Amino acid sequence: PYLGYIYDEVSKRGFPAEITLLPFVESGYDPLAYSHGRAAGLWQFIPGTARMFGLQQNWWYDGRRDVVASTQAALDYLDKLQQEFDGDWLLALAAYNSGEGTVGRAIRKNRKAGKPVDFWHLDLPPETSVYVPKLLAISAMVANPEKYGITLDPLPAQSGFEVVATGGQLDLAVAAELAGLETDELHRLNPGFNRWATDPQGPHRLSLP
Repeated sequence: PYLGYIYDEVSKRGFPAEITLLPFVESGYDPLAYSHGRAAGLWQFIPGTARMFGLQQNWWYDGRRDVVASTQAALDYLDKLQQEFDGDWLLALAAYNSGEGTVGRAIRKNRKAGKPVDFWHLDLPPETSVYVPKLLAISAMVANPEKYGITLDPLPAQSGFEVVATGGQLDLAVAAELAGLETDELHRLNPGFNRWATDPQGPHRLSLP
């Protein structure tokens, strides 16, 4: 249910459409994914980077798992990185994975040695060296599934969600009843909330089908 929303947000910014597929590499498109390195959510933010990009984390709520908030933060971060690396999206993606410092040092090392400074020639951590090719591989399969012998179901016309203002804290079971939804379905669209109700400090919104 998240892919259509993320595609729209990526398109609004004029980013390459392939960025829509990055959560497959990061988390398997699972907003509840949590790594050993304390990264969480679709976009796998660690706590420090999450705070830098305005994602709240408290007893009630974790913005890293909020599809709307984390997507805006991830796209802000990617925009910063692609500008930092002069519009080179492969370098921006590498930096998203390993940090701009790591990529910057690899570039300086190659430049000093008179070597090319594109992604394919940099000496990067093993995880980063396969991270970008993973996204390119998934993108190639989505763009041309027949070539790879796979079948992709089209997104249903009514997939996705609408963001609705609540005006304040709201019990999620009550919200589900008012919306005519099963509680599990409401939680699936609002994975940022940790407890039985929305955060009293906000965000005062819910995602609904």
